[in-house]
Amino acid sequence: MSSASRFKMQIYSPKWGQNDLYQFIKTKNGWKFENYRCKGEVDRGGKPLFYKALASESISHSDYLEAYIFTAWEKVDTLNKEQAQIIFDRLSEWVSANENNPNYPFLMISC
Repeated sequence: MSSASRFKMQIYSPKWGQNDLYQFIKTKNGWKFENYRCKGEVDRGGKPLFYKALASESISHSDYLEAYIFTAWEKVDTLNKEQAQIIFDRLSEWVSANENNPNYPFLMISC
């Protein structure tokens, strides 16, 4: 897969009542991250900008999200673009569902 593949997450924002778009492009040491408020380099787990963006939108998330983003970073080169995007789609659904229901079950990433 091309290292320039862009992966998208659409996460529900309770602040605005709609989904916000977050984008990741894998780099050698982490990700290029972008949303409507900011863009820049983040580490393999998405720190710091991704979590600052979530906080600015009042989006709560599991402490495990960073580990899942890190796992996605490790896996994307072994998958085609559609398979890798599925990981980000599942993460989007999980964070959005978790925002609406804190008892939502853990996410299992499998490929």
